[in-house]
Amino acid sequence: MPHRRMLRRAPVLLLAVVTSVVALVATTLGTPATAATNSSQAGVTHAKKADQHWSRAQRAKHALARATKALAPDTPASERPDATLALRNLFLLKDALSPADRAAADRLAQRPNKPAVVGDANILVHYDPAELNPAAYSVNQALSSLEYVADSYANAGYRRPKPDGTKGGDGRIDIYLDSLEPGLYGYCTTDQRKLSKPGHFDVWAYCVLDNDYAGFPAHTPLQNLQVTAAHEYYHATQFAYDIADDGWFLESTATWAEDELFPDVNDNVQYLRDSPITRPNRPMDKFGGVFHYGVWNFFRYLTEHYPAKTGPLPGLLLKMWQYADSSKGPKKDLYSTQAINKALKKADHTSLAEQFANYSAATRATHATFAEGAALNYPSKPLAGAVSLPSHKHKSFKAKLDHLTSSTFQFVPGGGTSKLKVKVKMASKQRGSRAVYVIYGPGGMVQTKAIKVNGHGVGHKKIVFDGSVTAVEVTLVNASTRYKDCYRRPNSPYSCQGAPVDDNLKAIVQAKAV
Repeated sequence: MPHRRMLRRAPVLLLAVVTSVVALVATTLGTPATAATNSSQAGVTHAKKADQHWSRAQRAKHALARATKALAPDTPASERPDATLALRNLFLLKDALSPADRAAADRLAQRPNKPAVVGDANILVHYDPAELNPAAYSVNQALSSLEYVADSYANAGYRRPKPDGTKGGDGRIDIYLDSLEPGLYGYCTTDQRKLSKPGHFDVWAYCVLDNDYAGFPAHTPLQNLQVTAAHEYYHATQFAYDIADDGWFLESTATWAEDELFPDVNDNVQYLRDSPITRPNRPMDKFGGVFHYGVWNFFRYLTEHYPAKTGPLPGLLLKMWQYADSSKGPKKDLYSTQAINKALKKADHTSLAEQFANYSAATRATHATFAEGAALNYPSKPLAGAVSLPSHKHKSFKAKLDHLTSSTFQFVPGGGTSKLKVKVKMASKQRGSRAVYVIYGPGGMVQTKAIKVNGHGVGHKKIVFDGSVTAVEVTLVNASTRYKDCYRRPNSPYSCQGAPVDDNLKAIVQAKAV
């Protein structure tokens, strides 16, 4: 919300904007000069490969221009970059700016000046009574919503945002209600001068929220305030662990959090139009456009399957952020996919690869596999191919899979059959290859199971294919999370700013009706 997130823009604008924003959303986070090589700094995409050769000073200059655009009054709402991440990137690069540009960066991070305050033991809300619209929400409603958000995260085990000394008046986190530009719901940033230690990216934060949410066509002003507060305050919480983690991880988990705290608003459902559900051939960890907001759905899948709570919230995401904690130093600081994988291993001896494979098959039937899927009319994953197979007929489908992508193929009984003999030929399991089949009957999903892929990437399965079956679907998955050159490709849109090792892998499914 551009933030907050990229743009918490109106749903009616989303589809028209997606294409144009992909090229604009590029951020140029570079490795801070003090960073250790395994600290979890996030990078996001840029349109030109040549930008990989930009100097750090050039990247800093670009980050300044992008942050300026994110907050500028004359930036069209449909072109406004994600203010939270634009300012985050500028913070991590500003030491490479000239003195004049550094002064400009400091001005962008300057807090709004508001004459009145109200707060509790942890939060201080700054506002101007003359700017508030009582028909939108009151300052007491704002404080109450923020108290609920802050206490929910704290009671769920998250550390509270770091104190900022006397900035804003005292050490409490400061939330400013201000008149924001069109397309901007809110943002969080830091005005900490520097990192506490090299390789430690835990910093304090302050947040700015719109003071009336006028002109937003979806939801009431109070509802927009609530979900923006949940999203942005989650960023402030993340910053107490690692402001420099991967952008897709920061944004998708914050979008997940808003629906956990305010489940009746459902603002994040708009992002499923451009998500791993609807674009299964795009790597899930590729930052850019609005896609990374739609990745919240993967975390919803995980927490519906691993719902154990720490306080009021599922504890799985907390564990991920604890493993991504940079305050303990670079040696214990995991980047996004590492932290997710470790949390899943601790939760149930499973892995990111296995759960991504299951998720990739489950998104074909979102109305059945998600608790709110039918009620909110989640979209469904498109098929990559389909065929009707009478007895003794066979069919092969081919795919090329990048990391964290999948393709699903459907086989429908054509009469006179009892079994479907399936063979998959893929890259080795070590390179991320997984396969899952789903049997559908008249009432929907009947059975879901993995097809075991051996060390050579080959798997076999005989599946029921008679009158009780309406279709069998086989999902071929590349669940690789292997990267090279981590933190050495500052404009990489992927995890750890690295280059995926296992992209463009061939995968084949062969099926014969017998």
